[in-house]
Amino acid sequence: MFKSSLLTIFLFIFFSTHAIVAEENRGVRNQGKLNWEKSIKEDTENETLIWGESEFPQEKVIPIKFEKKRIDKILDVRAIGRSVIINDYIYPEISNYVPNAFVEDWRKTFTLSTRGISATRHCHGKNFSSGCIDGVLDLDFNLVNADKFSFNPKINVQSLTGRNSSIGEGVNLGFKTAYKFSDKWSFAFGGENIIHFDKTVDLGRNFYLVGSTYKPLNKSLKKKGPILFLNAGIGTDFYGYKGNGYLGNVNCFGKPNLTGEGSNNCNIGPIGSISIAFNDRFSFNNEWFGYGYGTGFSVRPIKDSSLSLSIYATDYIKGFPKYSKDWCPNNTCKTRFYGSISLTY
Repeated sequence: MFKSSLLTIFLFIFFSTHAIVAEENRGVRNQGKLNWEKSIKEDTENETLIWGESEFPQEKVIPIKFEKKRIDKILDVRAIGRSVIINDYIYPEISNYVPNAFVEDWRKTFTLSTRGISATRHCHGKNFSSGCIDGVLDLDFNLVNADKFSFNPKINVQSLTGRNSSIGEGVNLGFKTAYKFSDKWSFAFGGENIIHFDKTVDLGRNFYLVGSTYKPLNKSLKKKGPILFLNAGIGTDFYGYKGNGYLGNVNCFGKPNLTGEGSNNCNIGPIGSISIAFNDRFSFNNEWFGYGYGTGFSVRPIKDSSLSLSIYATDYIKGFPKYSKDWCPNNTCKTRFYGSISLTY
């Protein structure tokens, strides 16, 4: 008898509670991201539901920017020379003269690249003529590489044509040290043409300090692009050439150099580039490197290869920069072209 009474009381409490919860659930609805509650008109015989926005605590609402932040953090951007790898997809070059600051990819052993120019600025001949063309060869390799840090020595050969020196002369050493500061920013300190092995090196002692960042231009990472890249910083000598070297000067640890006027000091100037990689096969690039500027594009023609080809136009704006005419024939600069071929192993 006692057990039956307990069972009866238990069932009564259970079904009463269940009925109350069911009634409450009928009165409150969640429509999308807004919370709604029941309102009853007392002046009618039939119950009417009127939906209104409830005062739900703001802390429990997911911010609209959450999705964008999540997407940005997924991107893993690493360098392979002047090109980049994004989430394991190889992209083309994002700058040429201006170095980027991204940490070098750990799978890279070395990057081989050559830069050619259709005519040096002071040449009297035509573009691509044998007396005006010139080129350099670069080889950089991973020596120290971690998730947020890399150190890459660089070998440069400046004489590839025999225009003013024998082919193979102008050998020098440089380096790049990169650090990943955050998900969006990386910084690099480096130098090009710093240690000379002969007296024919004539492209300056170019130290640099740059920062690099990126911004995805669509919300879907399943598609490979587009992405906006920005490199900005300061550099010496070639980067601080003539009127661009207005930020001061610093010891460049040797001569010859371009801006020291016989001393070991070199001028400092701003450098930078902005690039849009429309996908993993094509990018449009603009850069300012002190000695001049360039506008062009880079392509990666083979789907499963790191091979990158680029072509830029320079000196195509008449009278800009003003100091360029000092070296141009008859003080009139003509449009010239430069570009590169690079491959990473």
